[in-house]
This record gives sequence, C-alpha cells and structure tokens, in this order.
Amino acid sequence: MRGRSRSRALRRTIAGWAAVAGALAGATPAAAALPAPTPAPAPHASPQASERPGTDTRAQVQQALDAMVKAGAPGVLARVDEPTGSWTLTSGTADLTTRRGIPHDARFRIASLTKGIVATTVLRLAEAGQLELDRPVATWLPGAIHDADRVTVRQLLNHTSGLADHLDHPSFRDPQSYTRRTWQPQHLVELADGLPRAHPPGERFTYSNAGYILLGLLVEKVTGNRLGDEIEQRVLRPAGMTHTRLPLTDPHLHGPHATGYLLPDGADGTDPGALKPFTEINPSFAWAAYGLVSDARDVNRFYRALFGGRLIGPASLEQMRTPVDTRQAPVFPHYGLGLATAGLTCGEQWGGTGSIPGYVTFAFAGPEGKRRMTISVNVQRNDPKAGEMLIHGVDALNRYFCGKPYPARPSAGSSPQTP
Repeated sequence: MRGRSRSRALRRTIAGWAAVAGALAGATPAAAALPAPTPAPAPHASPQASERPGTDTRAQVQQALDAMVKAGAPGVLARVDEPTGSWTLTSGTADLTTRRGIPHDARFRIASLTKGIVATTVLRLAEAGQLELDRPVATWLPGAIHDADRVTVRQLLNHTSGLADHLDHPSFRDPQSYTRRTWQPQHLVELADGLPRAHPPGERFTYSNAGYILLGLLVEKVTGNRLGDEIEQRVLRPAGMTHTRLPLTDPHLHGPHATGYLLPDGADGTDPGALKPFTEINPSFAWAAYGLVSDARDVNRFYRALFGGRLIGPASLEQMRTPVDTRQAPVFPHYGLGLATAGLTCGEQWGGTGSIPGYVTFAFAGPEGKRRMTISVNVQRNDPKAGEMLIHGVDALNRYFCGKPYPARPSAGSSPQTP
C-alpha cells in the first residue's frame, strides 16, 4: 500500500477498534507477517488453568508496556481488576515536555469502546419493549438514510448494514481540521448516506462509525431524552462508572490525564518532535460512535457489570456476543453487538479497542467479567511504527490473560509476507 491509497486506508480505520487491525495489516508489512496464534476456541472460551498468569504476570506485562514505548508510544497505562484485587502499571511519560509520570487515575478518550456502552443502552431499550433489533430503522427514523426501510437495528449494531463511514468523506481527511469544528449528528449521517454503500444490508461486516451515530439518534427518538442522559441512567450509574461522560463539544479532559499526541499524515515518525499535542479537540464528530471520556477503572467496571449480568439479561448478552466474521483474523477475528474479540493464544476474549486523535485504547475481559484489563496509550500515529506499537499492546493482553507472550515477530533477517 503506497501514497494516497495507504493514507486513505489508514484514515478509514483510525476511528475505532479497526485501527488496530488496520495498522497491523496496512501500516507495516513486518507486522502483517506475524505468525497466527494457536487456533482459538469458541469466542466464549477462557484460558485453561495451566495458562493462567503466574506470580510474574506484572513483570511480564511491564515488559510489553515498555516495548510499546520503545516502539513509539509517549506513554502507556494498564489497569487490571480481578477477584484478588487491582493493580496498575505505567511506562513512558504523560507529557513529552514536562516528562511527568502518567496518573494512575488518568482520564482519556476511550474512542470506540463507546460502542459497547451505546449497544448496551440499545439492548436495554429492547428489553423494555421500546424498540426491536430486527425491525428496520425506518420504523422510528423514516428517511434517516435512503435505505432505512431495509437496514435493521441489529445490522447497525454489528456493522453489517453496508452504510459507509462518514470518515470516508473528504471532510475528514485532516484531523487537525475536522477536530476543530462542531458537527451535528444528522449531518454526519447525511455525509455517510451520500457515499456508496459497501454492500447490501446484512451481507457481511464493514465497519461504520456512522451506523453508531444513527443509533444515537435512534435512542434519542424512542426515549425523547439526550443520549448522554440515557447512557448515564441505563449504564454508567448501574455500573458505578463515576468518571465517565459523553462530551458534546467540550474540548477539555477534566481531571488527571496524560497529554494526547498525534503524528500528522506525512510527518517523519522517527523525528522526536513530530508528535503534536492533541489533547483538546471538539469531539462532536465522534459522539455516539467513539466520543466517551473515561478512565481505566470505569472501563473495567463496565465489563464487570455487563458480563456479570447486572446491565442486561442472559439472552441479550448472548446476542451481544454472537460473532460476525470481521476478516481481521487472527488478531481481532469477530465482532458482536458493540463488542469485539481479541484472538489470544488461549482463546478469544470479548471487549473492544478504540482509536481517536490523541489516544488508543484496548480493553478486554474474561467471560464473566471477573478478570479485566484496560490499556490506554496517549498517541495516535498512522506511520509504519503504529503496527509495531499496537502489536505489543496485544502482547500485553496475552501475557495477562494467557500467561505467556503473544507469538513472536519474525527475526530481523526474515522476509516479510504480503498480507
């Protein structure tokens, strides 16, 4: 992938969990040559007892975080919550100028982890009889998109609607521009609706942030309330997520946080001064798709409440974890309703990843949510180093959940394979 085509392909993936798989597949051929992990069991599988982490787990995870920094992350934070307690590790710095440490309670933009929370809100409304997943969007929002009578709520949730991503519109070529203005949700949907469909509704998986913008409008339509209020009432408060909020246009991160950075397109990633501070942005372009601000404690609380059955019933949770093939195996092979899987060596774990100018996030949990890990990185970069940096994040997950490193990269002398 070269020149404009490579840049555009990265842009298409940078706003959500697909940024990770996209970087691995498109940003660096070496990363694409990683050997596949051991074939994973079904998505609900958990690590076998022999593969559970031992007493040196923290040191093993620390090595992976240090490798992320060496590969281009200014700083990284990882928090684990499990039945025996909680622990947090950091590497690198919160700010390249002051060199201060990363606060353990740092707030950050969780990007597409927002989708899991919005999906949970939608499922709670379905359980209450206020909407139905297999009815067309036109039932509540006639004319919202030109095929609203054919696209169902479920298809928006699992990215099989075929609706384009508004980030593919030329208006979103430069994050230094589109993050400085206010976008209305209806306009974001209109921009996506005006682009060619990826495929007919229900045919296959194609990631679309615009689909979740439309879901946000659906929540507001059926409830008569603002999306942020519904998320607060139906998810954040029951899960005890007191540090999480959905900003509309507020550019600031309130409370402790690391400075977010962006490597602009075309910048020299080897230049220490190429990373630009990018903490303060107008997040209206992200809204229901990837606009939430939170911290690692709250993210882990969400997965504990969700997988522990405190937010939705067993039938709804089963639907959330019904997998659709993403064609991104082996790293992120399946997507459900607002949730993705990580294909680790001991089996697939459910959770999500996200990327937004300034921050990248990984968060996954065991089947019942008893063991959770959230990783926050304070940079979004679109150069060849991105794949190397992100695969070390997958390695950190594998070291925690499986008790061993993710499959090693090829040696320096080996020939990279074409994806």
